Amino acid sequence: MTMLKKTVELDQDAIDRIKTALNVKTEKEAINRVLREFDTDILLADITFKDAGSFDFETIFED
Repeated sequence: MTMLKKTVELDQDAIDRIKTALNVKTEKEAINRVLREFDTDILLADITFKDAGSFDFETIFED
């Protein structure tokens, strides 16, 4: 994992809530953990839907 220093404006209230919810000591830890978790969600969604075809209701429920 590559770490870079960035200067950005962030919502301090959100950071405080996330820090508390995750029970972490630093803002850096809170932000990096949320980024990793969101990135994992994106990767899982990509893998899940990559080869998912379409679902044809008409074929399944034909009389």
